[in-house]
Amino acid sequence: MEKDFRSKETSWLSFNARVLQEAADPEVPLYERIKFLGIYSSNLDEFFRVRVATLKRLASLGDQWKELSIPNPNETLRKIKRLVSAQAEQFNDAYARVKGDLVVNDVRLIDETEVPANLKAFLLNYFRTDVSPHIFPIILKSASKLPQLKDLPMYLAVRASKSDGSGRPMHALIEIPGNLPRFLLLPKTSSTQLVMYLDDVIRFGLHEVFSTFPYDHFESYAIKFTRDSELEFDDDFTESFYEKLEDSLKAREEGLPVRANFDRDFPKPFLNLVLRKLNLARSDSLYPGARYHNRRDLLSFPKINKKGFVYEDAEPVPVRLIKKKAGLFASIRKRDILLHIPYQPFRHLITLLQEASIDPLVRRIQLTQYRLAKASCIAAALQSAARNGKEVFVLVEPQARFDEEANIKWASRYRDAGVQVQLGVQGLKVHSKMVHITRKESGRDRLYSVLGTGNFNEDTAGIFADHLLMTYNQEIGEDVGKVFDFFRRSYHPPRLGHVLIAPFHLRDFLRTRVEKEIENHENDLPSGISIKVNNFSDVETNKLIRRAAEAGVPVRLIVRSMFSLVMKDDDPIESMSIVDRYLEHSRMLIFENGGSPKVFLSSADFLPRNFDTRVESIFPIIDKKLSDQLREYFEIQWRDNTKARILDRELTNKYRPRRKNEPVVRAQYDIENYLRGGN
Repeated sequence: MEKDFRSKETSWLSFNARVLQEAADPEVPLYERIKFLGIYSSNLDEFFRVRVATLKRLASLGDQWKELSIPNPNETLRKIKRLVSAQAEQFNDAYARVKGDLVVNDVRLIDETEVPANLKAFLLNYFRTDVSPHIFPIILKSASKLPQLKDLPMYLAVRASKSDGSGRPMHALIEIPGNLPRFLLLPKTSSTQLVMYLDDVIRFGLHEVFSTFPYDHFESYAIKFTRDSELEFDDDFTESFYEKLEDSLKAREEGLPVRANFDRDFPKPFLNLVLRKLNLARSDSLYPGARYHNRRDLLSFPKINKKGFVYEDAEPVPVRLIKKKAGLFASIRKRDILLHIPYQPFRHLITLLQEASIDPLVRRIQLTQYRLAKASCIAAALQSAARNGKEVFVLVEPQARFDEEANIKWASRYRDAGVQVQLGVQGLKVHSKMVHITRKESGRDRLYSVLGTGNFNEDTAGIFADHLLMTYNQEIGEDVGKVFDFFRRSYHPPRLGHVLIAPFHLRDFLRTRVEKEIENHENDLPSGISIKVNNFSDVETNKLIRRAAEAGVPVRLIVRSMFSLVMKDDDPIESMSIVDRYLEHSRMLIFENGGSPKVFLSSADFLPRNFDTRVESIFPIIDKKLSDQLREYFEIQWRDNTKARILDRELTNKYRPRRKNEPVVRAQYDIENYLRGGN
């Protein structure tokens, strides 16, 4: 199967390796490199919690995987172990270089053995007052059963003994408290700022933790494990969704362990004792590593203000069509507005909803919610609108992975404010990003729509590269209204003209468009397919795109992460990936269409779930100026010769070579300059 279709998991690991490349790149500012190390580690945690857990489930079912048109899960698991182990060495090398560069810049990470004498009293007091109240050791006895431990937190496995060798040692586990900062800045007594991991602060205080025992020698080793975190829902609708979600979240906490990371210096007899109690004896679940784990916490590494440590904040590119005094509704009526996030302000969407919440002409606001910011201004505007007498409807997707609890809480707050809330659609996950506003103008209902490629989330809008279309096009508005009607009556698939949705239209749309490009090529008309997505890993789509390329249609693919298309020598398909300062998140499709190009934006990636089990939207960019703008956006990315990696047969992540005398192109910087130029 891998000859034609690469597993999603191994291709995703290649993407995470690109993140690691950023962490190892000396041209990237130092604190940004630390951030990329944290992102890599966070990504890998989720990968094991979801993808590896799913593969282990599939592997346990025997040969049933063959019916799913996927590679053998047992072979994939073996490849994952090899790849992750190799990347662990690369991670440690990058981490060591970062530590060295911190020292050069007068910042030094120290452990419990390196604490200067003049700071030991401070550290002991910090341990006693701030850390010790959160320490609750679990004593390991060979005959006792280990209690259920939490997923993802790191533990210190402690061996306490007497320095004279008398008596039997004691073994214990200590959870590293997740509610305390992972890093401690020590008082500055010289030009060098000293920093300690919380782990080492606890190691420093172990004699205090076990002061009631007759031990004076302590060894400690880090270990963490990752559980299966996929939620399961049955079809019993006699139970409320709240109860199902609560049960499923509890089951997530008790999911089977799928990975154990541990300090490679961990003595084997002690390690085996812990692993037996964690039910983690399988060798394919064991990943020896360095002294510290949970390196996702590097995302919160303390900021020390030094020039050049981080990327400079970019000044937002103004949207010239938006006139503040006129208001958003007047601006959108005049012409479609396309926001290029994060280059242009996401706050315009918040402003639109704020205006709608108090506008006496606005009758109804409808919105799909997948992920929101923790203190969401979007949600606040919707609640305000309901309190001001507007009819407000929010489709809250309760199965947004790892945001389930947050969305349930938002649903409760909405209801308290008078918002109509619907929790999902039976049998589907709603991933489409839509806002629909009905406004009474000259005695008639007029429709304003917002369609996006990414979440309505101001927390991530500063780092995710996405697009938001604001339009007064009434035909598009009618389509969006029909989609919201479908949410309420999901037994009745909508008939749509411009905006199309999965699972009803997306496959047919793509097949029809691709076959039209093949036909145009055969008739000597301009043809071409340019696609930008996060993931490209669907068997049927792979075959369709390859058929077009082999028929002679020029095909260009920009794919951020999963890429299951196995490239050939001299492949007619050109493919690349960009990893840079912002997370490339927008989905764009461009068809040459015989010389009259058609441009579409979408919420959907090219994965089976996006085509078949999710509500996704794909919508045309009708305004020619905006479609030309998106085509140039794609071309700038395609010319990138700084952060673009070639997606070759082996996914080696080679940077695209810069030809002699070719100007330097770094797409994310050049796009900002292009937009700032008034285009």
